[in-house]
Amino acid sequence: MENTTLIKELAPIKAQVSKAELVVRSLQIKTANDLTAATDILGKIKIVGKQIAEKKESITKPLNEALRNARAFFAPIEAQWNEAERIVKGKMIEYQNAELAKAAKKTEVIEKKVEAGKMSFEKAANKIEAISPTKSVEAKTGAIQFRTIKEVVIEDESKLPREYLMPNMAKIRTVALAGMSIPGVKVVDKQIVAGITK
Repeated sequence: MENTTLIKELAPIKAQVSKAELVVRSLQIKTANDLTAATDILGKIKIVGKQIAEKKESITKPLNEALRNARAFFAPIEAQWNEAERIVKGKMIEYQNAELAKAAKKTEVIEKKVEAGKMSFEKAANKIEAISPTKSVEAKTGAIQFRTIKEVVIEDESKLPREYLMPNMAKIRTVALAGMSIPGVKVVDKQIVAGITK
């Protein structure tokens, strides 16, 4: 659908929305009759909302379906690709960790020689630099780099201070609305305007 055709089709709906917005901005509800009039206005707004949703879905539904189909088509291949990448990176890290462990042992020996006065600081620094594993590797198809990052791991959730705990609102809502009491939670009545059906 061309944009100009769509713009023409949406023009009457847009005019209705603009008119409705002007009306509701000046709306005052002070009496029961005003509330009835507002209910009528809300009903008209809902009708226009349905028209907007239908027009939008006439465009987005086929696009969403095509997107779902494309994702489903590529999902198995992407899963295999992700697994292959995960495996090779895991093996690279395993190798690098082993090399770091070897270097740490050799570094310890060198440091002991320095402490015992059997090796100079300069010679020790050169030896340590020589045994340090490489942090980057270049190949024909690309390059990799090993980086050390800090990862936060929760060792014991029961020891976390309250400020770091996030309530599970969906579960709390379900349990509380089922009538079960939860310390620190209360169910309150709140007024909302429900949809209009005709």
